[in-house]
Amino acid sequence: MRALSDPGIKVSSSLKGLAVAPRLRKLLSYLGPFILGATLGGLLMLWLSGGTAVGALPATVVERLRGETPEARVRAYADAVLQGDEAAALDAWTLEAHEQPDGRGEALRARREAMTQQLMRAGLVGDYRINHIEWWRTCCEPGVIYDSRGAGGARVHVQFLDGDGVPHGYVFDIFHREGPYWGAAMGYPVRRWALYDVYPYDDEPLYWRLVYEPNVRWLAWPPEAVEAAP
Repeated sequence: MRALSDPGIKVSSSLKGLAVAPRLRKLLSYLGPFILGATLGGLLMLWLSGGTAVGALPATVVERLRGETPEARVRAYADAVLQGDEAAALDAWTLEAHEQPDGRGEALRARREAMTQQLMRAGLVGDYRINHIEWWRTCCEPGVIYDSRGAGGARVHVQFLDGDGVPHGYVFDIFHREGPYWGAAMGYPVRRWALYDVYPYDDEPLYWRLVYEPNVRWLAWPPEAVEAAP
């Protein structure tokens, strides 16, 4: 029997196609990942640079691609504390350039120093765990919401463990850097998150004085003195 490659045999176009198809599939299997990677890489660079393609993606996706999330702000501060890097921890805790209208700025600066040193002396080991995130609407009528897309604030409950396995709970208050976040009213623009406050579970917030108990309540400043029981 003569081979199909024998010039004396005429091969139909359909048979030729069958012979080429496996080679074409093999070629595409090699080139496919490179083409896909180059395309995705180009789009990713455009998204990260703030190009027009950003508007085609949900803000939460863009924020994750840029590492611009409340969880990332927790990680930056917690990692620095666990590694004993006080300078990096202080750098991860943002102080606003302008003074708080009621003078809370000084209290926040003092807490930033004291809390960082307290955490570094607590003998914390291993990693940490995020137990809960309380999402806050910061425009119009501030309050707790369930859809994180419209949130301008995240009150993050974080748990550490010390060398004896004793849990230590803290709250990280992380908010959009550029003031009130208007969410749906502005088409869900991309947020820029910053860590503004850290405090134990049983302490009061300084930066965002609203609490949810389950009704929203504004904490007076300075804190009201509590009279001792007779």
